[in-house]
Amino acid sequence: MTYSSRRSFMVGGLVVVAGAGVAGCSGGGSSSATGGTPTPTAAATPSGPILTAAEVSDWDKLVGSSFIISGELGKVSATLASLERITDATRPADLARHQPFFATFDMGQSTALVGGKTYSFSHATKGSFDLFLGLTSQVQGKSLVTATLN
Repeated sequence: MTYSSRRSFMVGGLVVVAGAGVAGCSGGGSSSATGGTPTPTAAATPSGPILTAAEVSDWDKLVGSSFIISGELGKVSATLASLERITDATRPADLARHQPFFATFDMGQSTALVGGKTYSFSHATKGSFDLFLGLTSQVQGKSLVTATLN
């Protein structure tokens, strides 16, 4: 004899609904189409604030993520390696960004960028935007380039 109650029926239904919701998510676990790694594309749909106007806290979440930069020799992949907050007591308080910072990108051993000009960026979840990059430098065999976001 099988005993069923309203409580067991509701719990069973919730488990089924929760399982279906998790199965439909693409944010956790791996994705069969892409192997689980989001790839930057020019057609990405931006989520959250536009990065050129975003605060350092929004950029903090992206440290370690990949960007595609369109350079003189084509597209190059770069990783947001670090952020460094700038402390400047003489900075006007009425600027759009509360905390200025440096964003350093690691391009591996690639030297496809010269720097000292504006480049087109693309990120898998933030879409496309333009950003001025300083001159590139070589540190321990890696090409680094820094943007100042004031």
